[in-house]
Amino acid sequence: MSDVKAPEATPRHTNRLIHETSPYLLQHAHNPVDWYPWGDEALARAKAENKPILLSIGYSACHWCHVMERESFESEEIADLMNRHFVTIKVDREERPDLDDIYMTATLALNQGQGGWPMTVFLTPDQRPFFAGTYFPPTDRFGRPGFATLLARIAALWEEQRESLQQQAERLTAYLTEQARPAPDANVGEAEIRAAVAQLAQTFDKTYGGFGPAPKFPPSTALSLLLRSHRRTGDAQALSMVRKTLEAMAQGGMYDHIGGGFSRYSTDERWLVPHFEKMLYDNAQLTKVYLEGFQATGDAFFARIAREILDYILREMTGPEGGFSSATDADSEGEEGKFFVWTPREVEAILGPEEGAWFCAAYDITEEGNWEGKSIPNTPRSAERVASRLGIGVPQLQRCIEAGRARLYEVRQRRIPPGLDDKVLTAWNGMMIGAMAEGHRVLCDPRYLAGAARAADFLLTTLRRPDGGLFRTSRAGKAHLPGYLEDYAFLAEGLVDLYEAGGDVRYLREAERLAERMLADFGDEAGGGFFDTAAAHEALILRHREGADSAIPSANAVAASALARLSFHLDRSDLRDAAVRAISAYGRAITLHPRAFCKSLAVVDFLLEGPVELALVGTPGEAGFEALRQEVARRYLPNRILAHHDPAAGPPVDLPLLRGKGPVDGKAALYVCRNFACRAPVTDPAGVERVLAERGTKTAEEVRTGIATRRPGRATPEGTAARARHFQQTGALHGYGPLGSTGLTVSRLGFGCYRVDDETPEHREALIAALQAGCTLIDTSTNYTDGGSERLVGSVLAELTGDGRVPRDAVVVVSKIGYVQGENLALAQEREAAGKPFPEVVKYMDGCWHCLHPEFLRDQLTRSLDRLQLETLDVCLLHNPEYFLSDAKQRPASGGLETIREEFSRRLREAFAFFETQVAAGRIGWYGVSSNTAVVPPDDPEATSLSRMLEAARTAGGPGHHFRVLEVPMNLFEAGAILLPNTGPDGTRAVLELAAEAGIGLLVNRPLNAFVGGRLVRLADVRLEGEGTGASPDESLRQVAALEEEYRTRIASRLQAPQGGTPPADWFRWADQLSAVRGHLQGLDHWRQIEEQMIAPMVAQLVRMLDGRLTGPMAGIWQGWRDRYLPALDSLLQAFRGQAARQGQAVSDAVAAALSPHLPLLRAGESLSRKALWVLASTPGVSCVLLGMRHPAYVKDGMTIHGWPPLQDVRPIYEAMRQVRVGRDLVAQ
Repeated sequence: MSDVKAPEATPRHTNRLIHETSPYLLQHAHNPVDWYPWGDEALARAKAENKPILLSIGYSACHWCHVMERESFESEEIADLMNRHFVTIKVDREERPDLDDIYMTATLALNQGQGGWPMTVFLTPDQRPFFAGTYFPPTDRFGRPGFATLLARIAALWEEQRESLQQQAERLTAYLTEQARPAPDANVGEAEIRAAVAQLAQTFDKTYGGFGPAPKFPPSTALSLLLRSHRRTGDAQALSMVRKTLEAMAQGGMYDHIGGGFSRYSTDERWLVPHFEKMLYDNAQLTKVYLEGFQATGDAFFARIAREILDYILREMTGPEGGFSSATDADSEGEEGKFFVWTPREVEAILGPEEGAWFCAAYDITEEGNWEGKSIPNTPRSAERVASRLGIGVPQLQRCIEAGRARLYEVRQRRIPPGLDDKVLTAWNGMMIGAMAEGHRVLCDPRYLAGAARAADFLLTTLRRPDGGLFRTSRAGKAHLPGYLEDYAFLAEGLVDLYEAGGDVRYLREAERLAERMLADFGDEAGGGFFDTAAAHEALILRHREGADSAIPSANAVAASALARLSFHLDRSDLRDAAVRAISAYGRAITLHPRAFCKSLAVVDFLLEGPVELALVGTPGEAGFEALRQEVARRYLPNRILAHHDPAAGPPVDLPLLRGKGPVDGKAALYVCRNFACRAPVTDPAGVERVLAERGTKTAEEVRTGIATRRPGRATPEGTAARARHFQQTGALHGYGPLGSTGLTVSRLGFGCYRVDDETPEHREALIAALQAGCTLIDTSTNYTDGGSERLVGSVLAELTGDGRVPRDAVVVVSKIGYVQGENLALAQEREAAGKPFPEVVKYMDGCWHCLHPEFLRDQLTRSLDRLQLETLDVCLLHNPEYFLSDAKQRPASGGLETIREEFSRRLREAFAFFETQVAAGRIGWYGVSSNTAVVPPDDPEATSLSRMLEAARTAGGPGHHFRVLEVPMNLFEAGAILLPNTGPDGTRAVLELAAEAGIGLLVNRPLNAFVGGRLVRLADVRLEGEGTGASPDESLRQVAALEEEYRTRIASRLQAPQGGTPPADWFRWADQLSAVRGHLQGLDHWRQIEEQMIAPMVAQLVRMLDGRLTGPMAGIWQGWRDRYLPALDSLLQAFRGQAARQGQAVSDAVAAALSPHLPLLRAGESLSRKALWVLASTPGVSCVLLGMRHPAYVKDGMTIHGWPPLQDVRPIYEAMRQVRVGRDLVAQ
């Protein structure tokens, strides 16, 4: 029965909320405020009267909601202001999570990330928010305006500046709409799980458990993910964090030691002082994580806590029809926590002086109290320590505690209890059904199974709509409001739990029906994942969707979890694909903020490993069956599905996992399977551990590091030729040619993915534009932007091939492996720390390792395929294998050069032999090498050799080997591939010559970036307009140097140096630093990098810091110097910019002059970059020129040359370039 506030005998006021069922709304039914529930009547009135809407959102157990009601909503004066100037609407956030989500997002946006309940939002008549806050006192105090003041101000603004408020509301709504738009999907995998665990470890409270400072909320989803991570990797720290937190929460005052169950959160870091409201959803989640903790550790304490939570729910939160109530209030008799606290006198009056003293010692109940003069029971000391201090035995103390808890509970029940919110919410009931079911499965208590089944039956009857959908809520016999995504998702997941716990297949079938309805009504076909509201839901200002967890797990993630589990139970790949899409829809957000997506990552863990499939055949209650069931139940198996068949009930239902399975020799049997391939059944409980441990080894093809579905297919001769013909017919007559002897046709310009990532929208737009403009080769690498480049390629290909814009068989995807950097370096270091290092790693320098060993290559190829979302990588290249040579030459013990090269050749052979196995397995099409030193003089110790590579390939794969691609740097200045004899049996052949003879396709990188004399030369025109003054930097340098010396004398000497940081005297030394760099500028691009990435951010940061730090006379001195210094520095930067531009233009002019005699007059006016690309694309033997097209404009500019006929003889051009001077350097030198 609900403890809704009893009205006065004859209430003075009654408003429209009296007709609602929500206890929270009914609490406000007798306010003098003219409250409306959210609905057509209120919204129509706001529009008709052109009045702003005052929207107040809260919930029944909210302490500050009660405070604001007492102070403001029961005030006649404040109510009069509200009624005169606003249409007032009251919403229960638990009934209407859609409104709560939308307007909480607005509140956070308007208040720098601050939000909470009660939520107070002011809307235009068309529901657009323009002002928001949380609790407001009735009068001005606490440094914030009183509610009466606020109401008057907003009413005046609406009358006087209505247009401005409406414009502000439109801007905010546009922002909210943009924020709700999904980003392109991205693959998610084990890297994100590791990142989440690392983030949790960074904020872990080693003293009290939990994460971050107070207030502390129970981190159930995070703890569950940590347990999964421990199981996956053996990470002891992950398990330690879970154990510490579970123990600390259950020992603190946030746990109700007398009656069971947890309060919503702790106000302090010690978990001592709770906010005393108890929420159904918290206790459902905590039950599951304590059960998991028990399974993972065997600690019976965790099982006891789970049992006490479930007993509390059955006893105090279960309605007469079986549904679970939503919450209990924090307050009773107008005081927060009064129901839960004790004094020694009260305890001793119940238990007697001796046992009362023992009980108080055990539960920290003291005369001074631990909260407002009274004591919240908690157990800061172990029973052993307390018994020792009391001089009694532990068993005696424990008997006293157990008996005392029961007697105190009995007395406490005679107190006036906190209010009970007895509405039944479908989503929260789904969570508790799952918790009850797991309680039965793990603890073997049939009461919990009965409670779960009774609640499920209640929901599936009372809260089912006539059309088969779900209602959101029910109370007092009235079910209403359409269900949200979380209602379908949580109930479906709970029903799967209930089936696995009890074996009643009708619950599995109901879960399947809910899943189908969820996909049809809530699925986002365009963006993947799910909306929070159904397609037929009332129109609001936006259709909200959310992937991150909050106080409850993300409904999107829970939907994915239910779909994934059902997909394995029912052998339905469509449900599995939908689960993957739901998680991948938030892939980019998960990569950026992994710890905010713990439930999503738990689903990722499930999908990556795939479940162990358990079929339990036997009659419940029989000894053999129960022994097998208990053996399974006590084990931590988060990635499992469990099916039941009772032969006494008839033939098995038609489920894939049960087909063909029965008792063995009349005995109950357990079948352990994967992908429905089963091991021999087990009848002896002693054999369960063994058969579960025999998990089997996945083949390379089965291993996944990400969940995205790999797309089948590969580039084919037919597909690439057809694509080339299509674009040749539309103008790109000369844009295509063969990729060596692979049979593939590729575009002369390829998309180079160096410095391309999946977070920059322009990069995505550029790749899409390139592929649609006729580019048919993409070159990326595992280490480009730490995997972001491959993720972008995979996402774009999935989109374009998925909707038919680009055929998969028409695009050649090239990726490179070998570097151990970033995420890969962290993985290698983890393996090394665990005693399982990758073999033969070259630790070239801090932050950059390298490895050619097949074990590493296998791992990297798997990760590459997962990021690219491909079953087959068309070309896989070893990436700069010369790192072995570079490292070896620094170590005298490595032997002579020839010895080093022989070892290098051995490593190549083993790598190529591995690649041949991957060709046979269909994971790659062709392989090769990308090397910067394949085009250097042969006596260079770091030189690689195409002829040695071919020899290694023949050894590894015989005459039919699949080594077919070489990638090297090449541009107008670096033309070793055509001009330098450095390979072949006698070292007299140039790379291009030998490559053509051997059928090797040649890819060239860095076509517009040349290294000459140690400097970078950009082969592009320089625009001088606006690129600085023509003045010499000398005078500007002198002026800035003088001002910086003045700063050191007058200002820096008075500043305190930061501990371990740069001394203030060195904060402004740009004159010295720019003088040093002046002679080393490599052109305008180089200067822009210095100015935009180093100087500007650093100066801005220092100025902001000193503007905010300095006060009094010192502030005046600083501001006077600052106002002179910044213009002087700007003049200096302009002068340097001009010098860099002129230097770059001088090089461009020299190159253009050298090119001019060799190019037709028709192309004389073309840009230098196009000319440089044209020369390379015209070079015989060059298959594809890799251009970094990071912007759509670069694509349009570069792809133009596909329509130009090739130059007839380019060798003289490269020869001519050797005579061009770059600064003091002659290229030929």
